[in-house]
Amino acid sequence: MPLQVNQPTVPTMCDHHYSPTIQSFKCLLLILATALVMSGCQSLPPADSARIPGKIDRLPPTIQSPKEAYKHYLNAQYYLFTGNLEDALRSYEAAIQCDPKSAQLEIEMAALLIRKGDIKEALAHLEKAISLDPNHLEAHQLLAGLHTGMNQLREATTEYEKIITLDPANEEAVIFLATLHAQQGNCAKAVNLLKNLIKKNPDQFIALFYLGKCYIELGQLTAAKKEFQQALHKQPEFLPAMLELGFVYELEKRYSQAKTMYRRILRHDPDNQRAWASLGRLYLLNDQYTEALQAFGEIKRISKNEPETALRIGLLFFEQKYFDDAIREFREVLISRKGPDQARFFLAAALEEKGDLVAAMREYEQISRQSESYIPARLRMAYILGRQKKISQGIKIIKDSLVLFPKNGDLYLTLAAFYEEEQEYVKAIETLNQALENTVNPSEVYFRLAVVYDKKKENAESQRLIKKVLELEPNNAEALNFLGYMYACQGANLDEAERLIQTALAIKPDAGYIIDSLGWVYYKKGLYDQAVLILEKAHQQMPQDGTIAEHLGDAYMKKSRFRDALRLYKKALTLENANIPDLQKKIKTTEELLHGLSL
Repeated sequence: MPLQVNQPTVPTMCDHHYSPTIQSFKCLLLILATALVMSGCQSLPPADSARIPGKIDRLPPTIQSPKEAYKHYLNAQYYLFTGNLEDALRSYEAAIQCDPKSAQLEIEMAALLIRKGDIKEALAHLEKAISLDPNHLEAHQLLAGLHTGMNQLREATTEYEKIITLDPANEEAVIFLATLHAQQGNCAKAVNLLKNLIKKNPDQFIALFYLGKCYIELGQLTAAKKEFQQALHKQPEFLPAMLELGFVYELEKRYSQAKTMYRRILRHDPDNQRAWASLGRLYLLNDQYTEALQAFGEIKRISKNEPETALRIGLLFFEQKYFDDAIREFREVLISRKGPDQARFFLAAALEEKGDLVAAMREYEQISRQSESYIPARLRMAYILGRQKKISQGIKIIKDSLVLFPKNGDLYLTLAAFYEEEQEYVKAIETLNQALENTVNPSEVYFRLAVVYDKKKENAESQRLIKKVLELEPNNAEALNFLGYMYACQGANLDEAERLIQTALAIKPDAGYIIDSLGWVYYKKGLYDQAVLILEKAHQQMPQDGTIAEHLGDAYMKKSRFRDALRLYKKALTLENANIPDLQKKIKTTEELLHGLSL
Protein backbone atom coordinates (compact mmCIF):
# COMPACT_ATOMS: atom_id res chain seq x y z
CA MET A 1 0.00 0.00 0.00
CA PRO A 2 1.31 3.49 -0.74
CA LEU A 3 2.99 5.30 2.14
CA GLN A 4 0.52 7.45 3.96
CA VAL A 5 1.67 10.08 6.45
CA ASN A 6 -1.25 11.78 8.13
CA GLN A 7 -1.02 15.49 8.69
CA PRO A 8 -1.59 16.46 12.32
CA THR A 9 -5.23 17.36 12.78
CA VAL A 10 -7.16 19.21 15.46
CA PRO A 11 -8.60 16.60 17.82
CA THR A 12 -12.13 17.04 19.01
CA MET A 13 -12.48 18.15 22.61
CA CYS A 14 -14.57 15.40 24.13
CA ASP A 15 -14.25 12.45 26.47
CA HIS A 16 -13.08 9.00 25.50
CA HIS A 17 -16.55 7.69 24.64
CA TYR A 18 -17.00 10.31 21.93
CA SER A 19 -14.14 9.63 19.51
CA PRO A 20 -15.24 10.28 15.91
CA THR A 21 -12.94 9.00 13.15
CA ILE A 22 -12.49 9.77 9.48
CA GLN A 23 -12.95 6.75 7.25
CA SER A 24 -11.20 6.47 3.95
CA PHE A 25 -10.35 3.87 1.36
CA LYS A 26 -7.75 5.07 -1.20
CA CYS A 27 -7.77 2.75 -4.17
CA LEU A 28 -4.93 2.71 -6.67
CA LEU A 29 -7.45 2.30 -9.47
CA LEU A 30 -8.94 5.75 -8.80
CA ILE A 31 -5.51 7.29 -9.22
CA LEU A 32 -5.00 5.37 -12.43
CA ALA A 33 -8.41 6.44 -13.71
CA THR A 34 -7.68 10.07 -12.92
CA ALA A 35 -4.35 9.94 -14.69
CA LEU A 36 -5.85 8.22 -17.72
CA VAL A 37 -8.75 10.62 -18.02
CA MET A 38 -6.78 13.80 -17.46
CA SER A 39 -3.78 12.87 -19.59
CA GLY A 40 -5.34 11.69 -22.78
CA CYS A 41 -9.04 10.92 -22.63
CA GLN A 42 -8.59 7.15 -22.74
CA SER A 43 -10.80 5.65 -20.08
CA LEU A 44 -11.33 1.89 -20.23
CA PRO A 45 -10.96 0.58 -23.80
CA PRO A 46 -14.21 -0.40 -25.46
CA ALA A 47 -15.02 -4.06 -25.77
CA ASP A 48 -14.76 -3.99 -29.58
CA SER A 49 -12.02 -1.54 -30.58
CA ALA A 50 -10.48 1.65 -29.24
CA ARG A 51 -11.19 4.87 -31.06
CA ILE A 52 -8.14 6.99 -30.42
CA PRO A 53 -8.30 10.67 -31.33
CA GLY A 54 -5.43 11.43 -33.65
CA LYS A 55 -5.68 8.35 -35.87
CA ILE A 56 -6.54 8.93 -39.55
CA ASP A 57 -7.71 5.47 -40.45
CA ARG A 58 -11.47 5.45 -40.87
CA LEU A 59 -14.75 7.31 -40.66
CA PRO A 60 -16.61 6.29 -37.48
CA PRO A 61 -19.44 3.97 -38.50
CA THR A 62 -22.06 5.98 -36.61
CA ILE A 63 -21.53 9.13 -38.69
CA GLN A 64 -24.25 9.36 -41.31
CA SER A 65 -23.40 12.82 -42.60
CA PRO A 66 -23.23 14.91 -45.74
CA LYS A 67 -19.91 15.54 -47.43
CA GLU A 68 -19.25 18.70 -45.44
CA ALA A 69 -19.31 16.87 -42.08
CA TYR A 70 -16.98 14.21 -43.47
CA LYS A 71 -14.58 16.87 -44.72
CA HIS A 72 -14.50 18.65 -41.33
CA TYR A 73 -14.04 15.33 -39.55
CA LEU A 74 -11.02 14.46 -41.70
CA ASN A 75 -9.57 17.92 -41.10
CA ALA A 76 -9.96 17.39 -37.35
CA GLN A 77 -8.11 14.08 -37.61
CA TYR A 78 -5.27 15.73 -39.50
CA TYR A 79 -4.97 18.54 -36.95
CA LEU A 80 -4.95 16.01 -34.12
CA PHE A 81 -2.22 14.07 -35.86
CA THR A 82 -0.08 17.22 -36.14
CA GLY A 83 -0.84 18.33 -32.56
CA ASN A 84 -2.87 21.39 -33.57
CA LEU A 85 -5.63 21.07 -30.99
CA GLU A 86 -7.25 24.47 -31.55
CA ASP A 87 -7.85 23.87 -35.27
CA ALA A 88 -8.97 20.31 -34.47
CA LEU A 89 -11.51 21.76 -32.06
CA ARG A 90 -12.86 24.17 -34.68
CA SER A 91 -13.09 21.35 -37.25
CA TYR A 92 -15.05 19.15 -34.84
CA GLU A 93 -17.41 22.05 -34.11
CA ALA A 94 -17.98 22.48 -37.83
CA ALA A 95 -18.56 18.73 -38.29
CA ILE A 96 -21.14 18.69 -35.47
CA GLN A 97 -22.96 21.64 -37.05
CA CYS A 98 -23.21 19.63 -40.28
CA ASP A 99 -24.22 16.41 -38.52
CA PRO A 100 -25.85 17.35 -35.17
CA LYS A 101 -27.26 13.84 -34.63
CA SER A 102 -23.91 12.02 -34.57
CA ALA A 103 -23.18 10.60 -31.10
CA GLN A 104 -19.69 9.59 -32.23
CA LEU A 105 -18.75 13.15 -33.17
CA GLU A 106 -19.92 14.33 -29.74
CA ILE A 107 -17.76 11.66 -28.09
CA GLU A 108 -14.63 12.57 -30.04
CA MET A 109 -15.25 16.23 -29.35
CA ALA A 110 -15.48 15.39 -25.63
CA ALA A 111 -12.21 13.44 -25.83
CA LEU A 112 -10.46 16.44 -27.34
CA LEU A 113 -11.88 18.78 -24.70
CA ILE A 114 -10.58 16.45 -21.98
CA ARG A 115 -7.11 16.68 -23.51
CA LYS A 116 -7.44 20.47 -23.36
CA GLY A 117 -8.59 20.32 -19.74
CA ASP A 118 -12.08 21.69 -20.41
CA ILE A 119 -13.90 19.12 -18.32
CA LYS A 120 -17.20 20.99 -18.02
CA GLU A 121 -17.62 21.25 -21.81
CA ALA A 122 -16.51 17.63 -22.22
CA LEU A 123 -19.25 16.51 -19.84
CA ALA A 124 -21.83 18.45 -21.83
CA HIS A 125 -20.81 16.76 -25.09
CA LEU A 126 -20.81 13.30 -23.48
CA GLU A 127 -24.28 13.89 -22.08
CA LYS A 128 -25.39 14.99 -25.56
CA ALA A 129 -23.87 11.82 -27.05
CA ILE A 130 -25.79 9.66 -24.59
CA SER A 131 -29.02 11.53 -25.30
CA LEU A 132 -28.49 10.72 -29.00
CA ASP A 133 -27.51 7.11 -28.35
CA PRO A 134 -28.34 5.97 -24.78
CA ASN A 135 -26.56 2.63 -25.24
CA HIS A 136 -23.32 3.96 -26.70
CA LEU A 137 -20.70 2.02 -24.73
CA GLU A 138 -17.78 4.33 -25.42
CA ALA A 139 -19.73 7.39 -24.24
CA HIS A 140 -20.52 5.72 -20.92
CA GLN A 141 -16.89 4.63 -20.56
CA LEU A 142 -15.56 8.14 -21.06
CA LEU A 143 -18.21 9.60 -18.76
CA ALA A 144 -17.43 7.03 -16.07
CA GLY A 145 -13.75 7.87 -16.32
CA LEU A 146 -14.46 11.59 -16.04
CA HIS A 147 -16.66 11.19 -12.96
CA THR A 148 -14.01 8.96 -11.37
CA GLY A 149 -11.27 11.48 -12.08
CA MET A 150 -13.40 14.26 -10.59
CA ASN A 151 -14.09 12.11 -7.48
CA GLN A 152 -17.82 12.07 -8.29
CA LEU A 153 -18.09 8.52 -7.02
CA ARG A 154 -21.87 8.03 -7.12
CA GLU A 155 -22.10 9.27 -10.70
CA ALA A 156 -19.17 7.09 -11.71
CA THR A 157 -20.80 4.08 -10.03
CA THR A 158 -24.00 4.63 -12.05
CA GLU A 159 -22.02 4.78 -15.29
CA TYR A 160 -20.04 1.60 -14.61
CA GLU A 161 -23.24 -0.23 -13.73
CA LYS A 162 -24.62 0.88 -17.10
CA ILE A 163 -21.44 -0.29 -18.87
CA ILE A 164 -21.73 -3.73 -17.28
CA THR A 165 -25.39 -3.90 -18.34
CA LEU A 166 -24.37 -3.11 -21.94
CA ASP A 167 -21.28 -5.33 -21.86
CA PRO A 168 -21.53 -8.03 -19.14
CA ALA A 169 -18.13 -9.48 -20.15
CA ASN A 170 -16.31 -6.21 -19.45
CA GLU A 171 -14.01 -7.30 -16.63
CA GLU A 172 -12.27 -3.95 -16.32
CA ALA A 173 -15.59 -2.22 -15.68
CA VAL A 174 -16.37 -4.74 -12.92
CA ILE A 175 -13.03 -3.99 -11.26
CA PHE A 176 -13.60 -0.23 -11.51
CA LEU A 177 -17.10 -0.63 -10.05
CA ALA A 178 -15.81 -2.76 -7.19
CA THR A 179 -13.19 -0.19 -6.22
CA LEU A 180 -15.80 2.57 -6.34
CA HIS A 181 -18.02 0.63 -3.94
CA ALA A 182 -15.04 0.13 -1.64
CA GLN A 183 -14.23 3.83 -1.68
CA GLN A 184 -17.81 4.59 -0.65
CA GLY A 185 -17.52 2.23 2.31
CA ASN A 186 -19.43 -0.66 0.77
CA CYS A 187 -16.63 -3.22 0.90
CA ALA A 188 -19.06 -6.14 1.10
CA LYS A 189 -20.51 -5.28 -2.33
CA ALA A 190 -16.99 -4.80 -3.73
CA VAL A 191 -15.94 -8.21 -2.41
CA ASN A 192 -18.98 -9.90 -3.98
CA LEU A 193 -18.31 -8.31 -7.39
CA LEU A 194 -14.65 -9.33 -7.35
CA LYS A 195 -15.39 -12.86 -6.13
CA ASN A 196 -17.93 -13.39 -8.91
CA LEU A 197 -15.44 -12.10 -11.47
CA ILE A 198 -12.71 -14.43 -10.17
CA LYS A 199 -15.15 -17.33 -10.23
CA LYS A 200 -15.73 -16.69 -13.94
CA ASN A 201 -12.06 -16.02 -14.66
CA PRO A 202 -9.70 -17.55 -12.05
CA ASP A 203 -6.71 -16.06 -13.87
CA GLN A 204 -7.87 -12.47 -13.36
CA PHE A 205 -4.94 -11.44 -11.15
CA ILE A 206 -5.98 -7.76 -11.08
CA ALA A 207 -9.28 -8.77 -9.46
CA LEU A 208 -7.37 -10.91 -6.94
CA PHE A 209 -5.20 -7.89 -6.16
CA TYR A 210 -8.14 -5.57 -5.49
CA LEU A 211 -9.95 -8.25 -3.52
CA GLY A 212 -6.88 -8.36 -1.28
CA LYS A 213 -7.04 -4.57 -0.86
CA CYS A 214 -10.71 -4.84 0.15
CA TYR A 215 -9.81 -7.41 2.78
CA ILE A 216 -7.17 -5.04 4.18
CA GLU A 217 -9.85 -2.38 4.51
CA LEU A 218 -12.07 -4.90 6.33
CA GLY A 219 -9.19 -5.82 8.64
CA GLN A 220 -9.11 -9.41 7.34
CA LEU A 221 -5.35 -9.67 6.94
CA THR A 222 -5.17 -13.45 6.48
CA ALA A 223 -7.68 -13.30 3.62
CA ALA A 224 -5.86 -10.31 2.10
CA LYS A 225 -2.56 -12.15 2.23
CA LYS A 226 -4.08 -15.17 0.49
CA GLU A 227 -5.42 -13.05 -2.39
CA PHE A 228 -2.09 -11.25 -2.93
CA GLN A 229 -0.29 -14.60 -2.93
CA GLN A 230 -2.79 -15.93 -5.47
CA ALA A 231 -2.25 -12.86 -7.65
CA LEU A 232 1.51 -13.46 -7.51
CA HIS A 233 0.99 -17.12 -8.36
CA LYS A 234 -0.85 -16.02 -11.52
CA GLN A 235 1.59 -13.18 -12.26
CA PRO A 236 4.87 -13.74 -10.35
CA GLU A 237 6.38 -10.34 -11.19
CA PHE A 238 3.28 -8.26 -10.36
CA LEU A 239 4.98 -5.61 -8.21
CA PRO A 240 1.82 -3.94 -6.78
CA ALA A 241 0.83 -7.27 -5.20
CA MET A 242 4.32 -7.62 -3.72
CA LEU A 243 4.07 -4.12 -2.24
CA GLU A 244 0.67 -4.83 -0.70
CA LEU A 245 1.83 -8.18 0.64
CA GLY A 246 4.78 -6.43 2.26
CA PHE A 247 2.35 -3.95 3.79
CA VAL A 248 0.23 -6.79 5.22
CA TYR A 249 3.33 -8.26 6.82
CA GLU A 250 3.99 -4.85 8.37
CA LEU A 251 0.45 -4.73 9.78
CA GLU A 252 1.04 -8.18 11.26
CA LYS A 253 4.32 -6.87 12.73
CA ARG A 254 6.19 -9.52 10.76
CA TYR A 255 8.85 -7.03 9.86
CA SER A 256 11.46 -9.54 8.73
CA GLN A 257 9.09 -10.98 6.12
CA ALA A 258 8.10 -7.47 5.03
CA LYS A 259 11.75 -6.58 4.47
CA THR A 260 12.24 -9.78 2.49
CA MET A 261 9.30 -8.87 0.26
CA TYR A 262 10.60 -5.35 -0.39
CA ARG A 263 14.05 -6.71 -1.22
CA ARG A 264 12.40 -9.13 -3.64
CA ILE A 265 10.80 -6.15 -5.38
CA LEU A 266 14.17 -4.43 -5.60
CA ARG A 267 15.69 -7.48 -7.28
CA HIS A 268 13.09 -7.08 -10.03
CA ASP A 269 13.17 -3.28 -10.04
CA PRO A 270 16.27 -1.79 -8.33
CA ASP A 271 14.92 1.75 -8.82
CA ASN A 272 11.54 1.16 -7.19
CA GLN A 273 11.28 4.15 -4.87
CA ARG A 274 8.26 2.84 -2.98
CA ALA A 275 10.11 -0.33 -2.05
CA TRP A 276 13.15 1.65 -0.91
CA ALA A 277 10.88 3.99 1.08
CA SER A 278 9.08 1.09 2.77
CA LEU A 279 12.38 -0.60 3.53
CA GLY A 280 13.79 2.63 4.95
CA ARG A 281 10.70 3.11 7.10
CA LEU A 282 11.08 -0.42 8.52
CA TYR A 283 14.74 0.22 9.28
CA LEU A 284 13.73 3.32 11.25
CA LEU A 285 11.00 1.37 13.01
CA ASN A 286 13.62 -1.17 14.11
CA ASP A 287 16.15 1.53 15.04
CA GLN A 288 18.45 0.56 12.17
CA TYR A 289 19.35 4.18 11.51
CA THR A 290 22.41 3.57 9.30
CA GLU A 291 20.51 1.16 7.03
CA ALA A 292 17.63 3.64 6.80
CA LEU A 293 19.98 6.39 5.68
CA GLN A 294 21.38 4.07 3.01
CA ALA A 295 17.86 3.31 1.75
CA PHE A 296 16.99 7.00 1.63
CA GLY A 297 20.27 7.65 -0.15
CA GLU A 298 19.13 5.26 -2.88
CA ILE A 299 15.89 7.21 -3.24
CA LYS A 300 17.86 10.44 -3.62
CA ARG A 301 20.12 8.80 -6.20
CA ILE A 302 17.18 7.55 -8.24
CA SER A 303 15.35 10.88 -8.13
CA LYS A 304 18.53 12.92 -8.70
CA ASN A 305 18.00 14.81 -5.44
CA GLU A 306 14.73 16.43 -6.47
CA PRO A 307 13.21 18.56 -3.68
CA GLU A 308 10.14 16.33 -3.72
CA THR A 309 12.40 13.47 -2.63
CA ALA A 310 13.60 15.40 0.41
CA LEU A 311 9.95 16.07 1.27
CA ARG A 312 9.07 12.37 1.05
CA ILE A 313 12.08 11.35 3.13
CA GLY A 314 11.23 14.04 5.65
CA LEU A 315 7.76 12.55 5.96
CA LEU A 316 9.25 9.10 6.55
CA PHE A 317 11.41 10.50 9.35
CA PHE A 318 8.37 12.37 10.69
CA GLU A 319 6.25 9.23 10.68
CA GLN A 320 8.78 7.36 12.82
CA LYS A 321 9.31 10.37 15.13
CA TYR A 322 12.85 11.20 14.01
CA PHE A 323 11.93 14.86 14.16
CA ASP A 324 15.43 16.35 13.92
CA ASP A 325 16.04 14.42 10.69
CA ALA A 326 12.60 15.42 9.38
CA ILE A 327 13.33 19.07 10.11
CA ARG A 328 16.62 18.84 8.20
CA GLU A 329 14.88 17.40 5.11
CA PHE A 330 12.03 19.93 5.18
CA ARG A 331 14.49 22.81 5.44
CA GLU A 332 16.30 21.39 2.40
CA VAL A 333 13.05 21.67 0.44
CA LEU A 334 12.55 25.24 1.60
CA ILE A 335 16.04 26.18 0.42
CA SER A 336 15.16 24.86 -3.06
CA ARG A 337 12.03 27.08 -3.11
CA LYS A 338 9.97 24.23 -4.61
CA GLY A 339 6.78 23.31 -2.79
CA PRO A 340 7.63 25.67 0.10
CA ASP A 341 4.21 25.81 1.75
CA GLN A 342 3.80 22.07 2.05
CA ALA A 343 7.35 21.66 3.35
CA ARG A 344 6.85 24.58 5.74
CA PHE A 345 3.66 22.99 7.09
CA PHE A 346 5.46 19.76 7.91
CA LEU A 347 8.46 21.65 9.27
CA ALA A 348 6.08 23.45 11.64
CA ALA A 349 4.42 20.15 12.56
CA ALA A 350 7.80 18.57 13.35
CA LEU A 351 8.75 21.55 15.50
CA GLU A 352 5.38 21.26 17.24
CA GLU A 353 5.96 17.57 17.94
CA LYS A 354 9.38 18.43 19.38
CA GLY A 355 7.69 20.88 21.73
CA ASP A 356 9.13 24.04 20.17
CA LEU A 357 5.75 25.72 19.93
CA VAL A 358 7.07 29.23 19.38
CA ALA A 359 9.05 28.15 16.30
CA ALA A 360 6.11 26.04 15.09
CA MET A 361 3.73 28.99 15.32
CA ARG A 362 6.22 31.15 13.42
CA GLU A 363 6.39 28.65 10.55
CA TYR A 364 2.62 28.12 10.42
CA GLU A 365 2.16 31.89 10.31
CA GLN A 366 4.30 32.18 7.15
CA ILE A 367 2.10 29.89 5.03
CA SER A 368 0.38 31.97 2.36
CA ARG A 369 -3.39 32.35 2.04
CA GLN A 370 -3.23 30.97 -1.50
CA SER A 371 -1.76 27.67 -0.28
CA GLU A 372 -3.72 24.46 0.26
CA SER A 373 -1.85 24.23 3.58
CA TYR A 374 -3.21 27.57 4.82
CA ILE A 375 -6.35 26.29 6.55
CA PRO A 376 -4.61 23.22 8.09
CA ALA A 377 -1.93 25.60 9.39
CA ARG A 378 -4.51 27.93 10.95
CA LEU A 379 -6.21 24.93 12.55
CA ARG A 380 -2.89 23.80 14.04
CA MET A 381 -2.24 27.32 15.35
CA ALA A 382 -5.65 27.36 17.01
CA TYR A 383 -5.02 23.93 18.50
CA ILE A 384 -1.67 25.03 19.97
CA LEU A 385 -3.35 28.05 21.54
CA GLY A 386 -6.05 25.76 22.91
CA ARG A 387 -3.41 23.57 24.54
CA GLN A 388 -1.96 26.70 26.12
CA LYS A 389 -5.42 27.63 27.44
CA LYS A 390 -5.44 30.72 25.23
CA ILE A 391 -8.94 29.95 24.08
CA SER A 392 -9.93 33.47 23.05
CA GLN A 393 -6.85 33.75 20.79
CA GLY A 394 -7.63 30.37 19.23
CA ILE A 395 -11.21 31.45 18.56
CA LYS A 396 -9.97 34.67 16.95
CA ILE A 397 -7.72 32.76 14.53
CA ILE A 398 -10.64 30.56 13.45
CA LYS A 399 -13.04 33.50 13.09
CA ASP A 400 -10.48 35.48 11.05
CA SER A 401 -10.04 32.44 8.79
CA LEU A 402 -13.80 32.15 8.34
CA VAL A 403 -13.89 35.71 7.00
CA LEU A 404 -11.56 34.53 4.21
CA PHE A 405 -13.08 31.05 3.81
CA PRO A 406 -16.72 31.23 4.94
CA LYS A 407 -17.61 27.87 3.38
CA ASN A 408 -14.96 25.73 5.09
CA GLY A 409 -16.64 23.12 7.28
CA ASP A 410 -13.46 22.22 9.23
CA LEU A 411 -13.21 25.77 10.54
CA TYR A 412 -16.77 25.63 11.87
CA LEU A 413 -16.12 22.24 13.50
CA THR A 414 -13.02 23.54 15.25
CA LEU A 415 -14.75 26.72 16.40
CA ALA A 416 -17.58 24.58 17.80
CA ALA A 417 -15.02 22.42 19.62
CA PHE A 418 -13.63 25.52 21.34
CA TYR A 419 -17.11 26.58 22.42
CA GLU A 420 -17.80 23.05 23.63
CA GLU A 421 -14.58 23.08 25.66
CA GLU A 422 -15.68 26.35 27.24
CA GLN A 423 -19.13 24.83 27.93
CA GLU A 424 -20.75 27.47 25.73
CA TYR A 425 -23.08 24.86 24.33
CA VAL A 426 -25.56 27.23 22.66
CA LYS A 427 -22.77 28.82 20.63
CA ALA A 428 -21.39 25.37 19.82
CA ILE A 429 -24.78 24.27 18.48
CA GLU A 430 -25.18 27.44 16.40
CA THR A 431 -21.72 26.93 14.92
CA LEU A 432 -22.33 23.25 14.16
CA ASN A 433 -25.56 24.12 12.37
CA GLN A 434 -23.47 26.47 10.20
CA ALA A 435 -21.05 23.59 9.62
CA LEU A 436 -23.95 21.47 8.36
CA GLU A 437 -24.45 23.98 5.55
CA ASN A 438 -20.77 23.82 4.56
CA THR A 439 -19.76 20.19 4.76
CA VAL A 440 -19.66 17.17 2.49
CA ASN A 441 -19.75 14.89 5.53
CA PRO A 442 -22.92 15.69 7.52
CA SER A 443 -22.58 12.57 9.68
CA GLU A 444 -19.52 14.03 11.39
CA VAL A 445 -21.45 17.21 12.22
CA TYR A 446 -24.49 15.28 13.46
CA PHE A 447 -22.15 13.30 15.70
CA ARG A 448 -20.70 16.46 17.23
CA LEU A 449 -24.20 17.88 17.72
CA ALA A 450 -25.21 14.68 19.49
CA VAL A 451 -22.23 15.04 21.85
CA VAL A 452 -23.08 18.66 22.69
CA TYR A 453 -26.76 17.88 23.35
CA ASP A 454 -25.65 14.98 25.55
CA LYS A 455 -23.49 17.38 27.57
CA LYS A 456 -26.51 19.68 27.83
CA LYS A 457 -28.41 16.69 29.27
CA GLU A 458 -30.90 16.85 26.38
CA ASN A 459 -30.91 13.09 25.86
CA ALA A 460 -33.83 12.84 23.46
CA GLU A 461 -32.27 15.26 20.98
CA SER A 462 -28.86 13.63 21.37
CA GLN A 463 -30.34 10.20 20.60
CA ARG A 464 -32.21 11.58 17.58
CA LEU A 465 -29.00 13.01 16.14
CA ILE A 466 -26.85 9.93 16.76
CA LYS A 467 -29.52 7.79 15.11
CA LYS A 468 -29.28 10.14 12.14
CA VAL A 469 -25.56 9.35 11.96
CA LEU A 470 -26.37 5.64 11.93
CA GLU A 471 -28.90 6.15 9.14
CA LEU A 472 -26.09 7.64 7.05
CA GLU A 473 -23.36 5.27 8.27
CA PRO A 474 -24.79 2.05 9.76
CA ASN A 475 -21.29 0.71 10.47
CA ASN A 476 -20.01 3.81 12.28
CA ALA A 477 -18.40 2.18 15.32
CA GLU A 478 -18.23 5.43 17.28
CA ALA A 479 -21.91 6.16 16.76
CA LEU A 480 -22.90 2.61 17.69
CA ASN A 481 -20.81 2.87 20.85
CA PHE A 482 -22.14 6.34 21.66
CA LEU A 483 -25.77 5.22 21.57
CA GLY A 484 -25.07 1.99 23.43
CA TYR A 485 -23.10 3.79 26.16
CA MET A 486 -25.82 6.41 26.45
CA TYR A 487 -28.40 3.66 27.07
CA ALA A 488 -26.07 2.06 29.62
CA CYS A 489 -25.59 5.33 31.54
CA GLN A 490 -29.37 5.74 31.64
CA GLY A 491 -29.84 2.11 32.70
CA ALA A 492 -32.32 1.73 29.83
CA ASN A 493 -32.57 -0.57 26.78
CA LEU A 494 -29.64 -2.58 28.13
CA ASP A 495 -30.10 -5.50 25.73
CA GLU A 496 -30.12 -3.07 22.81
CA ALA A 497 -27.11 -1.30 24.33
CA GLU A 498 -25.22 -4.58 24.46
CA ARG A 499 -26.13 -5.36 20.83
CA LEU A 500 -25.00 -1.93 19.64
CA ILE A 501 -21.69 -2.11 21.50
CA GLN A 502 -20.98 -5.70 20.40
CA THR A 503 -21.54 -4.53 16.81
CA ALA A 504 -19.10 -1.68 17.38
CA LEU A 505 -16.56 -4.11 18.85
CA ALA A 506 -16.85 -6.36 15.80
CA ILE A 507 -15.73 -3.34 13.74
CA LYS A 508 -13.06 -2.16 16.21
CA PRO A 509 -12.18 -5.13 18.42
CA ASP A 510 -9.20 -3.46 20.13
CA ALA A 511 -10.81 -0.12 20.99
CA GLY A 512 -10.44 0.24 24.76
CA TYR A 513 -13.22 2.81 25.12
CA ILE A 514 -15.70 0.48 23.37
CA ILE A 515 -14.59 -2.45 25.56
CA ASP A 516 -15.23 -0.20 28.56
CA SER A 517 -18.76 0.52 27.28
CA LEU A 518 -19.48 -3.21 27.13
CA GLY A 519 -18.18 -3.65 30.69
CA TRP A 520 -20.42 -0.81 31.83
CA VAL A 521 -23.45 -2.49 30.25
CA TYR A 522 -22.67 -5.66 32.20
CA TYR A 523 -22.27 -3.54 35.35
CA LYS A 524 -25.69 -1.98 34.80
CA LYS A 525 -27.18 -5.43 34.20
CA GLY A 526 -25.81 -6.59 37.55
CA LEU A 527 -23.43 -9.07 35.90
CA TYR A 528 -20.49 -7.98 38.04
CA ASP A 529 -18.17 -10.92 37.35
CA GLN A 530 -18.39 -10.26 33.62
CA ALA A 531 -18.11 -6.53 34.21
CA VAL A 532 -14.84 -6.93 36.13
CA LEU A 533 -13.30 -9.13 33.42
CA ILE A 534 -14.24 -6.74 30.61
CA LEU A 535 -13.33 -3.58 32.49
CA GLU A 536 -9.92 -5.00 33.46
CA LYS A 537 -9.29 -5.60 29.77
CA ALA A 538 -10.38 -2.05 28.94
CA HIS A 539 -8.07 -0.66 31.65
CA GLN A 540 -5.16 -2.64 30.19
CA GLN A 541 -5.91 -1.18 26.76
CA MET A 542 -6.24 2.41 28.01
CA PRO A 543 -4.36 2.69 31.33
CA GLN A 544 -4.32 6.51 31.17
CA ASP A 545 -8.10 6.93 31.03
CA GLY A 546 -9.66 8.02 34.33
CA THR A 547 -13.24 7.12 33.38
CA ILE A 548 -12.28 3.50 32.68
CA ALA A 549 -10.29 3.27 35.92
CA GLU A 550 -13.27 4.64 37.84
CA HIS A 551 -15.61 2.13 36.19
CA LEU A 552 -13.31 -0.72 37.19
CA GLY A 553 -13.22 0.62 40.75
CA ASP A 554 -17.02 0.63 40.82
CA ALA A 555 -17.11 -3.00 39.65
CA TYR A 556 -14.59 -3.98 42.34
CA MET A 557 -16.84 -2.33 44.93
CA LYS A 558 -19.76 -4.52 43.84
CA LYS A 559 -17.52 -7.58 44.32
CA SER A 560 -16.51 -6.34 47.79
CA ARG A 561 -12.91 -5.88 46.62
CA PHE A 562 -12.72 -2.61 48.54
CA ARG A 563 -8.93 -2.20 48.62
CA ASP A 564 -8.73 -2.76 44.86
CA ALA A 565 -11.52 -0.24 44.37
CA LEU A 566 -9.74 2.35 46.53
CA ARG A 567 -6.51 1.80 44.58
CA LEU A 568 -8.32 2.37 41.25
CA TYR A 569 -10.14 5.47 42.51
CA LYS A 570 -6.90 7.06 43.69
CA LYS A 571 -5.19 6.18 40.43
CA ALA A 572 -8.09 7.60 38.41
CA LEU A 573 -7.59 10.98 40.10
CA THR A 574 -4.23 11.33 38.30
CA LEU A 575 -5.48 10.27 34.87
CA GLU A 576 -7.14 11.90 31.84
CA ASN A 577 -10.94 12.38 31.84
CA ALA A 578 -11.04 12.12 35.63
CA ASN A 579 -14.30 13.11 37.31
CA ILE A 580 -12.54 14.58 40.34
CA PRO A 581 -15.54 15.51 42.57
CA ASP A 582 -17.14 12.05 42.20
CA LEU A 583 -13.81 10.30 42.71
CA GLN A 584 -13.08 12.26 45.88
CA LYS A 585 -16.48 11.26 47.30
CA LYS A 586 -15.91 7.60 46.38
CA ILE A 587 -12.42 7.63 47.93
CA LYS A 588 -13.80 9.08 51.17
CA THR A 589 -16.68 6.57 51.29
CA THR A 590 -14.38 3.61 50.59
CA GLU A 591 -11.82 4.69 53.18
CA GLU A 592 -14.57 5.04 55.78
CA LEU A 593 -15.88 1.60 54.84
CA LEU A 594 -12.44 0.01 55.17
CA HIS A 595 -11.88 1.79 58.45
CA GLY A 596 -15.18 0.44 59.76
CA LEU A 597 -14.30 -3.08 58.69
CA SER A 598 -10.96 -2.88 60.49
CA LEU A 599 -12.59 -2.05 63.85
